[in-house]
Amino acid sequence: MSEASKIVSSSILNKDFETVTINGKAYVIFPPTIKKIAGASYCLSDVGEAKTIGEIVLAIKDVNVASKALSWFINGDESLTEELSDGTLDEVVGALNVGFSLISAENFCRLSVLAKSVALLTAKQK
Repeated sequence: MSEASKIVSSSILNKDFETVTINGKAYVIFPPTIKKIAGASYCLSDVGEAKTIGEIVLAIKDVNVASKALSWFINGDESLTEELSDGTLDEVVGALNVGFSLISAENFCRLSVLAKSVALLTAKQK
């Protein structure tokens, strides 16, 4: 089976997910949608001057900030923030790293190019 068909099949069967444990409780993270990525990114926008996702994750010093972002990856909103804040900073940041790892670099690059193309088309006056 080719890699592409494996990815599509696992998506259809909901087998492309990771389970993380925070404060003894298991949470499932599915590959994030644009909305979830945007929500998590917004929560982390004040973390500091970082250029990569890895640098951002390493710069997190507040469990509440990390918990908000992780809540976006798990639930698509900030509703789990308080519950996730009961975990350690290492647990939450590790789970956040797992969430970011589920973003397909290939698909992300394709979407970035497509978004740029659409922006250029809509920005040009005819």
